[in-house]
Amino acid sequence: MPAKPVVPEDLRTKLLRVRGLILDVDGVLTDGSLMYTDDGREIKSFDAKDGMGLVLLRELGYRIGIISSRISRVVEARCRELRLPPENLLQGELDKLAAMERLLNLWDLKHFEVVAVGDDLPDLGILRRAGVGACPSDAVQIVKDAAILHLTRPGGHGAVRELCDLILEIRKGARADPLKPVPTEPEPEEGDVIPFPSR
Repeated sequence: MPAKPVVPEDLRTKLLRVRGLILDVDGVLTDGSLMYTDDGREIKSFDAKDGMGLVLLRELGYRIGIISSRISRVVEARCRELRLPPENLLQGELDKLAAMERLLNLWDLKHFEVVAVGDDLPDLGILRRAGVGACPSDAVQIVKDAAILHLTRPGGHGAVRELCDLILEIRKGARADPLKPVPTEPEPEEGDVIPFPSR
């Protein structure tokens, strides 16, 4: 069993801000294999443990989005099974960075509040823009160079679950709801009576 990824303190701070995940499909949620039946139907294999990790985060209020440059009915079915809102699945996206911006606007989140996970060249933009760019252990080298979080599991074989568990561990199972600002007393203006502090 591979060791957990080493998480330096500055990366822990970034993960504490996370409220959403943006995931590629082929090579992240699957192992990247493309299989077809004789009649041309596509077959994909998903890891059930990855799915469980996403369900745990979804139930805590984390936003989960899928961005793929391909279009697949199989991916639609998997997202329905995981009860992800249909608007969080963006397929046929050649500009993944633009797709990511649409998701951030939809969720009312800032870029530093999301983790993006990718494994190949089309994912570079979202990895560099997200607060945390992550990659499976079998990502191509240029993606590994761009990612700040290197997962120890390969795509389609537990990388997503590893990320989910890491977020839950660092945030101690906290909900993803943004923290409410602490109300502050207004600054006194000229002529205001400043009361003595009560003891």
